[in-house]
Amino acid sequence: MKSRRLAVLLAVVAGLAFTACERIDRNMWDNPAYKAQEEPVRLAPKDSIPTKGIERVPPLAEASRLANPLKPAKEDLARGKDLFGIFCVPCHGDSGRGDGAVGKKFVPAPADLRVGSPVMGLSDGQLFVVVSSGLGAMPAFRADLSPGERWQVVSFLRTLK
Repeated sequence: MKSRRLAVLLAVVAGLAFTACERIDRNMWDNPAYKAQEEPVRLAPKDSIPTKGIERVPPLAEASRLANPLKPAKEDLARGKDLFGIFCVPCHGDSGRGDGAVGKKFVPAPADLRVGSPVMGLSDGQLFVVVSSGLGAMPAFRADLSPGERWQVVSFLRTLK
């Protein structure tokens, strides 16, 4: 009789333990998939502040006061050209004319970025804000490029003919 009570008690405890395991939000059958050797994406908590502080990009009207901190060095222009090739060429094209493969599908077409165009009449600070925050159909690149990289792109834009 005692062994039977013990067996029933163990069965009840085991049943509760297995039931509790199934109530966990994530188990072996319900896990997000990752590629081989890929870290899981850890999103920052809402309203968290980066350790380097929050970057303030002024509105376009105030941007003319910003000055490009980079001197037109060969390294910066080369890096700016590489970044332009990655982020800008699909819409603006190799020459900056606004005739990129993706840009041909936009109405209105992407802006002409060559010297002498109205867009290039903007100050370096205004171009920095446009690259950072986007304008019209152009997306913002603040999340993709560091401030230094955005200034390198602005420096390279000044060389387009």
